[in-house]
Amino acid sequence: MLWVALELPALPLQLLERARAISAPLVVTEGPAQRPTVAFANALARAAGVREGTAVAAARALCDTLACVARNPTSEREALERLAGWALQFTPAVSVEPTGIALEVESSTRLFGGFASLLSLVRSGVRTLGFEASVGVAPTPLAARVLARAHARSLPARGCMSIDALPERLGELPLFLLEWSGETLQRLADLGIVRVKDALALPRAGFSRRFGPEALLRLDQLTGHVPDPRKPHEPPTCFRARLELSAEAEGVEAILFPLKRLLAEMEGTLRGQGAGVQEVALVLEQGRRHERVNLAFATPEREANFILAIAREQLCWLQIKAPVTALRLVAEQLYPFMPRNESWLPGREEQAVGRARLVEKLSARLGGGRVFGIALADDHRPERGWQHASSGVPSVRFDGGPRPAWLLNRPQKLIAREGVPWLQGELALLAGPERIETGWWDGEAVQRDYYVAANPAGERLWVYRERREASAWFLHGVFA
Repeated sequence: MLWVALELPALPLQLLERARAISAPLVVTEGPAQRPTVAFANALARAAGVREGTAVAAARALCDTLACVARNPTSEREALERLAGWALQFTPAVSVEPTGIALEVESSTRLFGGFASLLSLVRSGVRTLGFEASVGVAPTPLAARVLARAHARSLPARGCMSIDALPERLGELPLFLLEWSGETLQRLADLGIVRVKDALALPRAGFSRRFGPEALLRLDQLTGHVPDPRKPHEPPTCFRARLELSAEAEGVEAILFPLKRLLAEMEGTLRGQGAGVQEVALVLEQGRRHERVNLAFATPEREANFILAIAREQLCWLQIKAPVTALRLVAEQLYPFMPRNESWLPGREEQAVGRARLVEKLSARLGGGRVFGIALADDHRPERGWQHASSGVPSVRFDGGPRPAWLLNRPQKLIAREGVPWLQGELALLAGPERIETGWWDGEAVQRDYYVAANPAGERLWVYRERREASAWFLHGVFA
């Protein structure tokens, strides 16, 4: 096996910073409400002298413009689970760890053009989502996590592709990276055992007696001597994501940046499940007031850039009456997605998809009721034989005679000489008659005999004669 661990030790701070750039000192606090302490501080707060573990009161004394946000473990766990769902596009074996995720990628490397290409995609994808993650690579999940945690603390550590080389690569790393209890670490430190190689050099039986079988099991899992199974992440049957903005957004442009990151997260999650969405709800949280924007598509979609373009058009129609404090993206139903193969010369299917996307963009820009198609209606009267069409209108098959491309809004009465119709000269009847006699049930009955006719200029026309009045001829359409 080959594991890639993504460690996000500063996740609480990143959840605030990924929505938009923060230009003020900011800290995330934890602890009792009476005496909270600083858990994480951004670069501006550090420049002002604020450090982790400092009491909030002391931090405010150092920086009077300091913004404090209480830590939310529930939001952190949900963010890691959504990140694991996003990572399923690279491998089906993804597990959620206490401060990150782990991916088993040995069987996926060839699908992405090799391990280097796969790792590059993972790194760039995480940055696109707005996260900064330390990466560790090793044949065991625990070793990968230890290497990632070492990178997060700027300790010298290199990835390892071979299980035989693990003891050497991990040997110089401190034992606290294994997340043992403080008591165990202190007892080991009292004996001068502070590095991984020091613990590996101890007799196994004595180590187990003095520090417990769990500590020995941890070492064996680290080096791959015993299995270290991980519970695979099971994605939900729908997609829900929420992004709290670090500052109030008052315009559409301020919303699009965090929305793009939410859509990138949704796209990765959908790719991992081979799914797409036809309906997405974008909820703008404005304090107690929520504004909902519904995005609908003719076919299942998952491409973030396309959905963002549709959302941009919809938001331009929306009058945002209050500052937005958070965004929510909800897709209750996921549908199977059929990947579309792009070709140099697009065929009928690619052209159909292109037309559908164009119609969706026009509908978003102009309004759904202003963009429509034309389809046949279940009525033989020509003036009632068509209807506005959308994707939900069932198709009607027509097996009758020829029909003109241009139908007049109202039939035009023609001059008749000795029973022969005239229009810029005497009309020659080329085909017909086609009798249409219907509509008796709604009080607008028609009794007509239709002909294809031509005038001396060669124009082909669609004319009819009233059966109730043989000399009454009408022009109803013009052929292209």
